[in-house]
Amino acid sequence: MQESLQVPGIRPGRFLDPSAGTGMFISGLKGVPEVHCFEKDKLTGKILSALYPESRVAIDGFQSIQPYYNNYFDMVSSNIPFGNTRVYDRDFDRSEDVVRKSSLAAVHNYFFLKGMDTLHEGGILAYITTSGVMDSPQNRPVREWLVNHANLVSAIRLPDNLFVDAGTEVSSDLIVLQKNTRKSELTEKERNFIETRLISGSININNSYADLDHIVHTSVSMGKNMYGQPAMNFIHEGGIGAISEHLRQLLAQDVENHLDRKLYDDNLSRSNGSTILKTEFEALLNTAETERQEVREKSPTQPYDPMPNLFAAYADEEEAEVQVAESRPSPSRAPSASRKKKGEEPEMFNLFSQENMYDEAATQEDMTGERAAAEAKWQERRQKFEEERKKEMEPRPFTGETRPEYRNGSIVKSGEQYGYLRGVGTPEVQFHPLKLTVTQQYRAAYYIPLREAYHNLYNKEAETETEQPELREELVRRYDSFYRMFRELNGKDNAKFLLMDAGGREILSLERSVNGKIQKADIFSVPVSFNANEVTHVDTPQEALAASLNKFGEVNLEYMENLSETGRQELLTQLDNRIFYNPMMKNYEIKDRFIAGNVVAKVEWIENYLKDYPDDDASKKSLEALRKAIPEPISFELLDFNLGERWIPMSVYEEFAGYLFESKAHIHYTESIDEFSVSLEETNANITDKYYVKGEKRGYYGNDLLKHALHNTVPDITKTVQDEEGNDIKVRDAEAIQLADAKINEIRSAFTSWLNEQLPEFKRHLADMYNRKFNCYVRPDYDGSLQSFPFLDLKGLGIPSLYDSQKNAVWMLKMNGGGIIDHQVGTGKTLIMCIAAFEMKRLGLANKPMIIGLKSNVHDIADTFKRAYPNAKVLYPGKEDFTPEKRVGIFHDIKNNNWDCIILTHDQFGKIPQSPEIQQEIYTQEIDSIEESLAVFEQQGNEVSGWIKKGLERRKENLEAKLEKLEQDIKDRTDDVIDFRQMGIDHLYVDESHAFKNLMFNTRHARVSGLGNPEGSMKAMNMLFAIRTIQERTGRDLGATFLSGTTISNSLTELYLLFKYLRPKEMERQGITCFDGWAAVYAKKSTDFEFSVTNQVVQ
Repeated sequence: MQESLQVPGIRPGRFLDPSAGTGMFISGLKGVPEVHCFEKDKLTGKILSALYPESRVAIDGFQSIQPYYNNYFDMVSSNIPFGNTRVYDRDFDRSEDVVRKSSLAAVHNYFFLKGMDTLHEGGILAYITTSGVMDSPQNRPVREWLVNHANLVSAIRLPDNLFVDAGTEVSSDLIVLQKNTRKSELTEKERNFIETRLISGSININNSYADLDHIVHTSVSMGKNMYGQPAMNFIHEGGIGAISEHLRQLLAQDVENHLDRKLYDDNLSRSNGSTILKTEFEALLNTAETERQEVREKSPTQPYDPMPNLFAAYADEEEAEVQVAESRPSPSRAPSASRKKKGEEPEMFNLFSQENMYDEAATQEDMTGERAAAEAKWQERRQKFEEERKKEMEPRPFTGETRPEYRNGSIVKSGEQYGYLRGVGTPEVQFHPLKLTVTQQYRAAYYIPLREAYHNLYNKEAETETEQPELREELVRRYDSFYRMFRELNGKDNAKFLLMDAGGREILSLERSVNGKIQKADIFSVPVSFNANEVTHVDTPQEALAASLNKFGEVNLEYMENLSETGRQELLTQLDNRIFYNPMMKNYEIKDRFIAGNVVAKVEWIENYLKDYPDDDASKKSLEALRKAIPEPISFELLDFNLGERWIPMSVYEEFAGYLFESKAHIHYTESIDEFSVSLEETNANITDKYYVKGEKRGYYGNDLLKHALHNTVPDITKTVQDEEGNDIKVRDAEAIQLADAKINEIRSAFTSWLNEQLPEFKRHLADMYNRKFNCYVRPDYDGSLQSFPFLDLKGLGIPSLYDSQKNAVWMLKMNGGGIIDHQVGTGKTLIMCIAAFEMKRLGLANKPMIIGLKSNVHDIADTFKRAYPNAKVLYPGKEDFTPEKRVGIFHDIKNNNWDCIILTHDQFGKIPQSPEIQQEIYTQEIDSIEESLAVFEQQGNEVSGWIKKGLERRKENLEAKLEKLEQDIKDRTDDVIDFRQMGIDHLYVDESHAFKNLMFNTRHARVSGLGNPEGSMKAMNMLFAIRTIQERTGRDLGATFLSGTTISNSLTELYLLFKYLRPKEMERQGITCFDGWAAVYAKKSTDFEFSVTNQVVQ
């Protein structure tokens, strides 16, 4: 490449390699004064720095390059990375150019566009990349963007065996472009570069290669690519020397024919052998003027358009309210003294420029010297004032209080001036004065205190969860004052003014339209950030119990007595067999909680307690109920023990290993990374022969196979074979894998046999351990028969009563704060959801429940809710109400109003921004989990499938890019976007919840049917963000109810992911940190081998 470019005399002075590796590309450079390199891998980057100390090496991703280097380099060249790995670049992410923004989803596309940014006009980009860039139809927009911003110099396909020495055979291209952003038309060569064609029904190839002239090869055949997909295979059998010569000829010809030497030279000037952009000097000279121009464009110093994005909406009548006389009338013409017409506005003058006093005198020929002196003195004073006024309109540091709700663009008052803020969140907050009309100043004077009163009230109540009557009165007073002066906030002129403020849209939501009439939002009368409805009376002991659970989280008999006006003994009688005395808590508990969970541990505790307090009759009654509830112990013979279950003591595994290998064993389990380690003190034939499998590169001894047996995995063993052309390729060694699998199964079976041969005492002890850990739990029996369901309109629903199953399901959701409703279709899940949501709201168990459903049936959900509770306050925005223009207003409505329920479609729910802090926390946890898995794989070396490891590495890079974007969004978040956390939603009902089953998870298992897709979907991740937000708010599991007739449909992992969504704290308590730990207890994996169509053994 260097030789080809030297033909026309191209000598780059500034060279960039954005993915340098160990410096293969820069090793061929000679006499280049300035070389810059990026290498993301730390170890490789340090090697690169040591090999090329004269180069400027950045051990970081290419996306970290500073904007200073835009239009800087003469040449950018590299062997760039390829794949659907996401990159975060703030400028690209916020670009209105669709291609630039979408390029972030694939690292190779990003490298092309970013590399083009760093070149000056005429600069050269030369990348080696996989053939997918040119052949993929999905990459057409990128190719079109490139040839519209650059001249195509060359596109050459390299032979598949070019990189065989590096251990890979991949189809790749050399693409050379010359930056030209001023081009007006495309050449035929460039039009071909954009398009692809389909050959043999399944292979896409770029039109540039229609005649094969620009493909370096000696033979071509139909075959498969590295991913096993149909492809054309191009091979060059002449060796690296012949390949280089062929490439050199093609590239030299293209450079001579298509490189615009004048375009390159016109942007360069030579000085002492170094290359400097001509335009750089001009940029440096004009920097100060450019910055001043930017300030003039952004700062409000112009007479009537100081900040277009804020004040472009001025009403015409407001513009006319103050007319500033900026210049004197011509002295050759006296002002007219004609009578004003009826309705004509009086002329307004600048308060300080009293030129009208002198205009007439200025035309008099007998102007005296004194008058002339006065005029001169006045002009001097006027000029001084104008200078002072101009200085007052310049931006300056803001010295007032920076309130929590202030953002960039917030309107504030500083001294006697109104203006807007910039730099909020930094130490240097700047105040930019605004030139307002008189009416605008009055509006600002009434608006700012109203805005502050609203935020004072909302923030205080959200923080303390206590009603603030004085602050609410202040909000009402400020709103009424504004209303008396200017009428409704949402009036045309008022709305225009409020939208000038960064937080104005939120204040507009203080009014809502009901049947075409403007009404105040609920926050004017009741708290909206928490439930302030204190229950003062109930009709039945059952309702008193529910209210007590809501207020105190426990049975409070004194509170229940006052609430129901019933004596304690009467309460206990009425609630007999529904509440039990728990001496461990020294209080009563409901049956659904007390006779539930680990009842064995409760029985043992109370038995010991009664030894000291034998006269406690309430505890005796509770003990009797617990004993009846204990599950029948499962005998050893009926238990199925799996080797590798994490709860079995390591001493048991060590004894088994000692028996199996006839050598003392040491086995350790690390819970944080779900990893077993196995070591044997001595070696013998059992270890090195009986339980040994030979691979091409290494052997697997008895301790290695035992470790795989504990993990329930099989080593991924490969071997080298020759393909049809005689080339060495790596394939899975099916025979060795089958042998390893057989020996691992033999070990697992031997464990079961060994257990069966142990002494009865050992068996009883192990069975007792199992029963105490797993067979000690009682599932609550939810009895909802005593619920009365106030306000439920059965007539409106057209039914005589609810099913018992519906009553029990509602009671379960109320007691637990959520759960799973997996009733079959037609059993009334929709009504369960509606009643449970309303009951939770009525009893204060939830303040703002939200229901989401499929677009096809969400209308039926809303209709059912309104028929069940005709007087309920329900927010159900239709499709026409949820447009991008109206969406933000709806989000504010959710936040500022006290809804009984909010009903949205799945798609609408997906449009709600999630809390960046929650997203940051979850992405960090997922990255930590992946890093733990990668650490395990490093320990296992070649035993683990490379595809699993590469997949995890790619997923980690994608998550890191998302995390970087989130961190930037958090820093830049100064707009008025309402996220899910701020809305105050505290329970989520998810109808057809199986639509969110594809959640991300990590596993070491590969090629296992029923695992599903570990990558997950963004839709499911968005649901996890929302549920974690609610769980963080409540401090406990659940917080959501999943409803589906097919809770588990395709894969085993769907069951695990339900736990991940709803029971994270319980899994943490059980020591389950990942899918593999969960599967070791609740699943068993089997391996089968069969013959393929080519008569090969496959797994």
